[in-house]
Amino acid sequence: MNKMKKYTRKLRKKLDKKNIEVEKIDIMELKKLRDRAKSITDSRIKKKSTYKMWDVVCVVLIATLCNCNDWENIYIFATEHRTWLRSFLQLTGGLPLPVTYKNIMSIISPTELQEFCMYAYEELIEKARKNGDIYHFDGKVERGSARKTDKNNNKIKPLNVLNVYSEGTGICIDQEMIEEKTNEITAIPDVIKRLNLKGIVCTWDALNTQKETVKAVIESKGDYVGALKGNQGNFYQDVVDYFDEDRLLIIESGYEGGYALSRENSHSQIITYQYYQTEKISWYPEYKNWEKLRSIGSVVKTIEDKNGNKTIEKRYYISSLLLNIELFSRAIRSHWSVENKLHWQMDFTFKCDNNTTVEKKSLYNLQILKKNALSILNIVKDEYKRSLQKIRFTASLNPEKEIPKIFYLAKKRGWNFDNLKA
Repeated sequence: MNKMKKYTRKLRKKLDKKNIEVEKIDIMELKKLRDRAKSITDSRIKKKSTYKMWDVVCVVLIATLCNCNDWENIYIFATEHRTWLRSFLQLTGGLPLPVTYKNIMSIISPTELQEFCMYAYEELIEKARKNGDIYHFDGKVERGSARKTDKNNNKIKPLNVLNVYSEGTGICIDQEMIEEKTNEITAIPDVIKRLNLKGIVCTWDALNTQKETVKAVIESKGDYVGALKGNQGNFYQDVVDYFDEDRLLIIESGYEGGYALSRENSHSQIITYQYYQTEKISWYPEYKNWEKLRSIGSVVKTIEDKNGNKTIEKRYYISSLLLNIELFSRAIRSHWSVENKLHWQMDFTFKCDNNTTVEKKSLYNLQILKKNALSILNIVKDEYKRSLQKIRFTASLNPEKEIPKIFYLAKKRGWNFDNLKA
């Protein structure tokens, strides 16, 4: 019994010490967050500005971590927790109304907001780069921001954003607002030029397999694995013809390329993936028109149901990679993580499609902060051992306790402002 009492006292002291440590880090990190937000340019007339822009940015980010998805919820959160928020923010002039939050967020430069969000991830991004990270490019539409017509009877298109998702960190490292899906073709090269791609493999869907895109990747010192479909006309058909059954057997046997196989069970089905890669591309007369095109590949996906019925799908790819079937297959297989780990979470966990804000810039900036919140939650989820949705719900019940804990755990795992210039 005495041993149990001693153990209980020891455990309490340990927990008390940890709580004090968490509280200290809370104040430090939240103040660093505030100070970093001060670097965002405020274009408003100073005398006419009631609310500090950095206060608004910090409140929106913290409220987003606490299960708030729209301007009304953010306003309610700030109202309910204003005393705690004042411990590290100024909150001059009281609290903005929901429409004011939206209006102020529409003033902020998305580029500066993205830079503000990315500062704390430098260490994680560099670590992933050294381990051979893969960047996935893909667009996402927020359906709720569309309208059939406005007051002038004009159709309002939904917000469409091109995202760059880092497989190694689980972070959306960059994004670009575009008019519609087809505009990804012209947007991707511009986004690539902003990135340091040394040691990075880039992937995208067939729409974006364009000569300008692969050229931009190579000029940025990266590599690419791009899907190939009918939009490339004769090139696509030539690759399809090349990977006939005889060619696949030759590669599978170990000649003229690399081969990998993986199987998984899903909903009473057995799904088999067969990956083929070869450097034999000199047969294609125009291969030099594609910057550093070094290999082509194919994936054969076989779905077998419980009755033994089989469905076979084939996909084709071009790449700057030399023969490396492990990296080639990993790049193809992981491309869908941008859908499963980013786009799905934005819809399911952060309810982006339910947001009916029509003003695109404010909605885009809100999405940037939501992606930042998603990245922070991904960093701490192993410590919480809960889904991201449940972590947000837990934080909403007691933000004074849970936000310090989230910042404390994120700092332990590499989310860090300490290495940054003021």
